[in-house]
Formats: sequence, C-alpha cells, structure tokens
Amino acid sequence: MRKRIVLVAILVMTVPTIAAAGTIANTKHDLSPGSTNAVIKSTTQTDSCVFCHIAHNGGPAVSRPLWSHTLTSATLTWGSTGKTVRGTTIPTDMLSTQLAGSRACMSCHDGTVAVGDLSLASKGIDTTVKGGNAPAGNLNQGINYFAPANMQTNHPLGVSKPATVAGFTAFKTVVSTSAVNYDGLGNVQCDSCHNPHDNTFPPFLKINPAGGAICLTCHDV
Repeated sequence: MRKRIVLVAILVMTVPTIAAAGTIANTKHDLSPGSTNAVIKSTTQTDSCVFCHIAHNGGPAVSRPLWSHTLTSATLTWGSTGKTVRGTTIPTDMLSTQLAGSRACMSCHDGTVAVGDLSLASKGIDTTVKGGNAPAGNLNQGINYFAPANMQTNHPLGVSKPATVAGFTAFKTVVSTSAVNYDGLGNVQCDSCHNPHDNTFPPFLKINPAGGAICLTCHDV
C-alpha cells in the first residue's frame, strides 16, 4: 500500500509540469485579450491560435500547417556584402525555397504585414491587433522587430553549413535528433533555435541557453 501511495504522489507532482510545457498561453505569442504577457493584443479575438492558424482553409503546408496569417514577400538586406564573415552568400528573397522555413515567422516580425492580417479578415471579422510595439498594427520597434533592410545584426537565415575555410573549422556535425537543428533542406531557419509554442526558455528558445548551449550545438569554439 505504501508503494502505491508514493507512486500516486509522484504522478501528482509531475503531471502539472508536463501540462505546463509547450503552450503559448500568456506568452508574447498569445495575442488574445486575456493574455497576461502579450505586448500587443486583439480586443476581439479570444482564440490564441487564430493569430497564426485556422482549422479550415488554411495556407499551404510549405509555410506552416493550416496557416492563417498573410505571408511576407520582403527582401532582406544582410549588410553591404550580403555574405557571412566567411563568404557564404545569404539568401535575401523571402519567396525563395531557402527561406521558406522562416517566412511565416518573419511575416509578423519584419513589420511588412500587419499582425492582425489574418484569413478571418476576409470574412469581415475584426482581426485588428495593436499595442506598444505595433501602434499602427505592424511591428516597427523593439527587440522582436527585424527590419528587412537591416538584418546584418541577426544570425543568417537560409544558409547551410558552409564549406570548410582554411584555418577555420569551428563547426560540429548536428545529429538529426538534436532539438536545435537545420531544416529539412539543411538550412538555418528561425525555428532552428526557437519553438514558437513554448516559452519555457525565453525568447521561445528550444533548449536552456545557459553556457551557450544553443550556439555550441552547431559551433565548436
């Protein structure tokens, strides 16, 4: 009997921890009126999921499953050379295959599309989203805004592991089961490091970044 009581106690203590993981509720991606953490919010849409997804007639899976938000078509500028420090050319066209894995994220974060520009809007439903970082409905300031014309201060997107450069071999082979990883084409995307549904490690990082763990998954310094 004592063993059973101990087992039940363990389950009771662990279940809440499991349930709390992997949710956007009350994170900055929860734009519903009741969200306690969102910087910008809707005043009408109480469903946290609709700001990215829609159950029926969503966008193609090449973006994200059942996507509801209008996609960006921006051109990104990565400094004067458009290359990494070791000479790898960085893709600039958000319509390109190399950047397909980041296009959904950048649709809000590059500020070229209103945060509330959703499929529901075409049905005459109010989807307006505004707030401190998006006074007119588009992100235009703050650490979560990435200006398309000034991307050189961010980690390159759409690039694969570059060829070895003489005297510089500071890259690791990343195993397919690693949480931090390249996309299916072997390119770096926003979700190589971030999980938009889980903010356990802000800002939506896939793993605990302590000790440079995310960087050290790919980089050998």
